[in-house]
Amino acid sequence: MAVPSDVPEPAQRLALAARWAWRASWLGAAVVATVVAIAVSLAGALVAAIAVVLLACAVIVPELRYRRWRWEVREHEIDLQRGVLIMRRTLIPMERVQHVETERGVIGQALHLATVKVHTAAGGHEIPLLAEYDAGRLRARIAELARTSDG
Repeated sequence: MAVPSDVPEPAQRLALAARWAWRASWLGAAVVATVVAIAVSLAGALVAAIAVVLLACAVIVPELRYRRWRWEVREHEIDLQRGVLIMRRTLIPMERVQHVETERGVIGQALHLATVKVHTAAGGHEIPLLAEYDAGRLRARIAELARTSDG
């Protein structure tokens, strides 16, 4: 379903530290991939190429994700816009929200970030890597709006 043209684009951004969380994830993947490439005895040039590509991605991809990730919570819907190469936009009606929670992974804990997860009967959606305080406030706001939209 296409987003109606009269719905404004979301304006809220993720925490600045989200870029560092994504970089840390990419760097971890780069280290693992390099170790695996060495362990399976790939040629030195191939190992170096893998490492260079993954390190470049660790710089470029998190920046692109951060610049394109937008979200907005309105009275009747949650609007998410994200993507690196392909942009995706999702509107979640408040009356469909079943529950909402926050989650903090290891990197998020280190950077004081949390992810807000919104669950509907159709599946889950998330607003990743917000400042912990902001994530808690957002979780409470979505929960309140979901309760009031029922009745």
